[in-house]
Amino acid sequence: MAPAPKKMPTVLLIITSDPRSGPRAAEAMRLAGGISVWRQVRVNICLRHEASHALCEHSEEMEGGRLFAQFLPMVRESGGEIYVQATDETCLAIDPDTLLSRNLKDARLAALAAEADYVLRF
Repeated sequence: MAPAPKKMPTVLLIITSDPRSGPRAAEAMRLAGGISVWRQVRVNICLRHEASHALCEHSEEMEGGRLFAQFLPMVRESGGEIYVQATDETCLAIDPDTLLSRNLKDARLAALAAEADYVLRF
């Protein structure tokens, strides 16, 4: 009997840094995109509270904003998921379809963190 396929480890990046106030969130996205293309781990991202500005229409205009447009698709194409926990302010600026399909409650974020092999916070 052939051995069961090994489960791919999962990394959850919880990004809370406000992309409007510095490059930290964009650099976290670059890290996520770079790791995801290896296809050695599954990378999931949660853009939490102020970090959800990364999904706004004009995010490329922020410092390091081009990294969002470049690396978010790479994470998705590598099998990862992008989740959001928007604020009242960002709810109005994020595409409604993205907001409805990717919005997380705290309990689901806690479950994702518990299921992940590694959790990184930026």
